[in-house]
Amino acid sequence: MIKVAMIGAGSVVFARNLTGDILSYPEFQDATIHYMDIDEERLAVAGRLGQKIADKLGVPATIKTTTDRREAVKDADFVINMVQIGGFDSTLVDFEIPRKFGLNFTIADTTGPGALFRALRTYPLMHGLCKDMEQLCPRGVLLNYSNPMSMNMQTVFRTSSIQAVGLCHSVQGTLDQLMRYIDVDSSKVSFICAGINHMAFYTKLELDGEDLYPRLFKAMEDPKVYNTNKVRFELMRRFGYYITESSEHNAEYCPYFIPHGKEEIEKYNVPIDEYLQRCDGGIHEYERLVDFAHSDAPMNEVRKSHEYGSTIIHAISTGTPAVVYGNLPNNGAISNLPDSAIVEGPTLVDRAGLQLTRLGELPPQLVGYMNPHVTQHELFIRAAMEGRIDHVYQACMFDPLTAATVTPDKIVEMCDELVVAHGADLPKLEKTSLVPTSGKTFNPPTAKELRASWDAAKAASERDIVKEWHVLGPIPTEAAGLDVETEIEAQLHNGLDVDKSITLSNGTELHWRKARSNRHGHVNLHPLIGNADDDKAVAYAVHEFEEVHDRDARIGAESNSGIRLWLDGKVMVEATDGSAKTEFTINAGSHRILAKVAAKPHWNFGATFPPANF
Repeated sequence: MIKVAMIGAGSVVFARNLTGDILSYPEFQDATIHYMDIDEERLAVAGRLGQKIADKLGVPATIKTTTDRREAVKDADFVINMVQIGGFDSTLVDFEIPRKFGLNFTIADTTGPGALFRALRTYPLMHGLCKDMEQLCPRGVLLNYSNPMSMNMQTVFRTSSIQAVGLCHSVQGTLDQLMRYIDVDSSKVSFICAGINHMAFYTKLELDGEDLYPRLFKAMEDPKVYNTNKVRFELMRRFGYYITESSEHNAEYCPYFIPHGKEEIEKYNVPIDEYLQRCDGGIHEYERLVDFAHSDAPMNEVRKSHEYGSTIIHAISTGTPAVVYGNLPNNGAISNLPDSAIVEGPTLVDRAGLQLTRLGELPPQLVGYMNPHVTQHELFIRAAMEGRIDHVYQACMFDPLTAATVTPDKIVEMCDELVVAHGADLPKLEKTSLVPTSGKTFNPPTAKELRASWDAAKAASERDIVKEWHVLGPIPTEAAGLDVETEIEAQLHNGLDVDKSITLSNGTELHWRKARSNRHGHVNLHPLIGNADDDKAVAYAVHEFEEVHDRDARIGAESNSGIRLWLDGKVMVEATDGSAKTEFTINAGSHRILAKVAAKPHWNFGATFPPANF
């Protein structure tokens, strides 16, 4: 019987998924899962969900909860860390203070000032957790899922002796996405991916000895493919290799997009403040899980996720070898990165533990992309361990996005203000060499002030959302996707009445249903029209409106499954996996937006159409 401690189990979705993964193994049906969090409400929700998983699987697992970290860690075989110190309020600080200096982020959890200060306020927790493990479960293995991955793993390996690995899902997730572009089964692909977390590159992609990169470069020529990942495809075009983490992440890892103004940001679909939007969206998901956790409803199903955590636990516990992608000290694995760097690459796991594969040299252009960030990671750990604030300044100066946007004097000033704003959450940062501070004093913003600012910004962006719709479906199609015209499509273009039903050739009578988008602009089709039996179906949605004057306008659409959007019968935008938008001139009069949405479990869509500004 094994014991697994989950630290930060208030991240209830992640804790739920990992629990299901572990208990799905027959060897671990009697495992003890010990959840720990300082938020008692979230902890209770996690515990209830964990018990529902055990009940659904019919296994005698023991589910425990505690607010005492040492109690959770004691005698643990594996410790899983998923903590985010400071939560949304601290994240707002990381976004809003740099914004005053002209610096805008998309995610801010991997590199740059946002990630640096997240790592600094996580340092006391990570250091303390490692010390607890050295005392209470010295043979236990730490699996870290908290970002910024590379900096947090520097804390683990530079301040403790425990066995550990940093885990992310970007390698396996991106591989699946890439192979869908060229219609290849990812499970049959031979690949090597290497670099640093979120900035690893696929240096080998082969199917039965065939190099798949020529097919990827050809697929990129299709706008439907290119538009789903503009930043990453541009990087592949320039560097010759595809990078793991998403376009919204990579847009802020380099100086090529955000610093060049609104036009470039829009050209490459860079979603400024994406992470803040995600945090707000997570609130709604959490509220749904609270209701479910406290209900008598059973867990519908337990699906194994693509996270590596349970695979590692199984390999170490049973001796069954496995290969995962882990974040570990380099120690020569990648010969043209420093030995002290935390790198991500293929890792052998068995009863002996975790062994990073030797990979040799990476192409120099890829190392050039990573090196400024490797320097930041080293300056972070020295700043935290030695209390040197000058290393904080220097870490931000080496960030490509910051260096392309903010002058050195302003970088120092920004860092000083962030130090004050985060206060006691940080390790003491008092020592300096000859590098001067800004010499300024600051009144840190309160959480209430930052929340008010963010709410005002969201309210402005929500004005663009198309809120009122009528939806119809599902309508079966002969093949998956948007290109097959349904039997009613011509009828919808020629005229429609949302008060009248439509009867399909198979006798099915469909009725238009009113729908309203949520505050993020999304309409969830599942509760309105259900799911299609498979992906060979579509839904339609219509929105009608009046324009008082001729004007310039912009229309956009997004969906998790694929969307085509017509205005008055003319195709305006199409997105096969993500979002797209276009600008045009609209005339005064009555207009109709018609959306066609491809089928997918839990399918959703949204559209934006800014109102007249007069």
